[in-house]
Amino acid sequence: MTAPTGQDLWNRLGAARALPFGRGQSAALESLVRAADAEGAGDLQYAARLSLVRAYAHGGEPAKAFVPFAWCLAKHDQGEAAENWDYILFWSFKSIVTSLTDFPEVPLDRTYAVLDDMERRYRAAGHTMNPVHQHRQIVARHVGDHETAVEQYRLWNAAPRGEMSDCAGCEPSSKVAHLSRYGRFEEAVAIAEPVLSGTFTCTEQPEGILSALLLPFVHTGRLEEAARAHRQVYRAIRHNRLELNLLPRHLRFCARTGNHVRGLEILERHLGWLDDAPSPYVEMEFCAAAALNLRLVAESGHGSTTVRRPGGESSVQALHDEFSERALGIAARFDARNGTSEQSDLVRAVLSADPIVDHLPLSWTSPRPAPARTPAAPSFPDTPEELADLAEKHSRRGEEAAAEAAWAKFDELCPDPAGSLLARRLSGSADAAADPEAAVRDWLRAAELFAAEGDEVARHTAASKAGLARGQLGEPGLAELSDAAEALAGLDDQDHYVRALMRWAVALSETDDLDGAFDLLGRAEAAATAVPADLTARLSLLRAELTARSGRLPEARELAERATELYAEAGLAGHESWARLMAARMAASTGDLEAAYAMLRPAESASAAGLRAQVRHTLGMLASDLGLLEDAVGHYRGEAADLAEAGDLAGAALAQLGLASAAERAGDALTAADAAEAAIEVLERDGDQDELARARYLLAGAHRALDQRDPALVLLDQVREHFAAAGNQPAAGHAAETIGDVLDELDRDGEAAESYLRAAEYFRAGELPVDAVRNLRQAAVSWQWTANPERALATLAEAEKSAADLDGDEPPVGWERAMVAMNGGRILGAAGQPEEALTRAAAAAELLQSVGATTEAAIAASLQARLLADLNRPAEARAAAEAAIQGLPPEATEQIEGLRAFLASLDVS
Repeated sequence: MTAPTGQDLWNRLGAARALPFGRGQSAALESLVRAADAEGAGDLQYAARLSLVRAYAHGGEPAKAFVPFAWCLAKHDQGEAAENWDYILFWSFKSIVTSLTDFPEVPLDRTYAVLDDMERRYRAAGHTMNPVHQHRQIVARHVGDHETAVEQYRLWNAAPRGEMSDCAGCEPSSKVAHLSRYGRFEEAVAIAEPVLSGTFTCTEQPEGILSALLLPFVHTGRLEEAARAHRQVYRAIRHNRLELNLLPRHLRFCARTGNHVRGLEILERHLGWLDDAPSPYVEMEFCAAAALNLRLVAESGHGSTTVRRPGGESSVQALHDEFSERALGIAARFDARNGTSEQSDLVRAVLSADPIVDHLPLSWTSPRPAPARTPAAPSFPDTPEELADLAEKHSRRGEEAAAEAAWAKFDELCPDPAGSLLARRLSGSADAAADPEAAVRDWLRAAELFAAEGDEVARHTAASKAGLARGQLGEPGLAELSDAAEALAGLDDQDHYVRALMRWAVALSETDDLDGAFDLLGRAEAAATAVPADLTARLSLLRAELTARSGRLPEARELAERATELYAEAGLAGHESWARLMAARMAASTGDLEAAYAMLRPAESASAAGLRAQVRHTLGMLASDLGLLEDAVGHYRGEAADLAEAGDLAGAALAQLGLASAAERAGDALTAADAAEAAIEVLERDGDQDELARARYLLAGAHRALDQRDPALVLLDQVREHFAAAGNQPAAGHAAETIGDVLDELDRDGEAAESYLRAAEYFRAGELPVDAVRNLRQAAVSWQWTANPERALATLAEAEKSAADLDGDEPPVGWERAMVAMNGGRILGAAGQPEEALTRAAAAAELLQSVGATTEAAIAASLQARLLADLNRPAEARAAAEAAIQGLPPEATEQIEGLRAFLASLDVS
């Protein structure tokens, strides 16, 4: 095997520094240090070790940074270090000082000595004292020297910022920590507000500053900002072990806002991380914050609740005792080192803290306060007969709650009814019964009693209701329905006769006998000459529903709109809202979305949470289709709250998915992320796994929009694994392709290529060859970016073969063949095969023109032009470049200017 050259080793350094922080990067740099030492490459030994200091500091192993940092300082003092690395050396002082403080076994004198050395070197190099004062106050605050801490904070603010100062997000974060320690919460928020509205360029932000602001937000009454900051940050860090140092702040926040149950969930999820705590200080902070949540859970009566932990289980109370002792034990070690009681005092304050607010809702699945409704106390008649009359009236009008209240009052006055009163009570119970078998039994018993009392109308009405319920149980009930209706026809009671015909029509429709059902509705309408408006409305709405089932949607819509008017006339707001919902759905089915939306808006004020949720769901879909995305977000948000209010958390979770999708389309990634995360919390406990995967996919998209790609990758891989295990190859393919896209955005091109290849396999297995071709060509391009021409050319050949095997000439097929040719032109050109590349570029231009993609065709023509120039065919190159300029839209200024510069270069040559 050939020994690596010096350049090979420097390339390895660049590649290792580009890796994400963590033990993988540290291991790569440790290997490089060994290789550099073996080669005796002085500059590389220094650069690799200095890079290793940075990797340890940010990769969760800060104690390991002390030795290579000391080595680099010695080499620098000996004049054996390249000056171009001085910036990183001086910058590293800051993390070293903080890390020394975080380990109680490191003598305090050593920390002060490093601080003094930092100040001496900064002054000699002409750097500002700003970061020196910052870190002196950190140490002073840690040991409890508050007078020095306050004075160093003053000097820190007075000193100008410089190139050694923390970034615009991290410096205010540290100031927030100082101000919060001394109860100056308004100042803490004020100092951070200008930063929060800006753009962060540091990997630690905005998670760091938002975590620091959690309790200041709460103390100053900014509760919505606090809840949003917690959701945003926890969402970003929950899959990243390197962010363990931030978790204690979120655990304390949960405990101090009445969310100790959520705090327990977070604690249980991350208990395993504690085994790899980067320092004793972080371990102490985590244990104290965890114990606070556990104490509050135990005080609420759940001390015996089981907590899952790596390797076993503990009760809430036992874990509280363990973590309290553990935190106080570490604090005692710090205090012994520092000669003060500061850390023990702080831990005890955390352990005994109480909530600042009783309960701060953290997600939309937490019920929102309903609009104040103070219903008038119902007035009931004094006799059982009158109460039965009232209950039956409410029941006929579909006012179930009012009917139930009247029957409850009846039961108080007449606990042991007999005769017709017993029959009426049984019929009322059957009307409200959730169990069809019980309803049939009660109605049949009522019919017998009514017959004995000689009430034929009531007898046949009860029999009719029993017949309909039998049909819903899958039993024959049509005979009872027809017998009852025919009997009522001769009893001179229009109301009950019409209702019996309607029940019979419903039963026929359930057997798909729509013609028979319409005949019965015709008889009912002919008989309904003097019935209440609400019954006419119900008749119209039933005809509308059956007409819609017959496919006559315009006619059905008119009938539903008529029912809406009749319910409004009858003063039945709930029924009016339901009719509006039916009419709107029918209007939407005919394509009249604007009318459907306008028709349904008034129903959003429906008093029943369940109905209101259905209305808002439909409004959300209509608003989304109409492009009213902000309105759609509001509707879905309301639906989620309504369902949560009604106790349907699973339904609320699905509403959150609608909200997340609408918010993502509206460009509101934070709201999309909040909604998807709220849905995941419910679906992970008890929900449809496909919906959970959908929620994770939406959350990944929100992370991606928020430039939080690492957590997006974790979520997308969970989605891929779920669908692959479920045998849904196309869905697994889409997830793998999206993973490739995210890796491409991170310039992790080799991993992107592998993910695209995996996606292609999924799509092949799912018999989606066009999608497979797309991923093969994307994999080829990614291999090219890794400077791996062999893999790029091999994958390109596979893509070209797969594209040639595609059936048909539909636009998607033509597009993929064109893009394979385009990518082939670029890859072959970069591989030094201009003739072959030119053939592909020409084919791409022709194919793109054939599918109407004129802009892309012009781009292919520009590739042709450059390849022709490489082949020393300037005249043809000029013609191709001029054609490309003509094909590009005016707004493609950068490409047009590039082509004009190319033409100018042809003139020069």
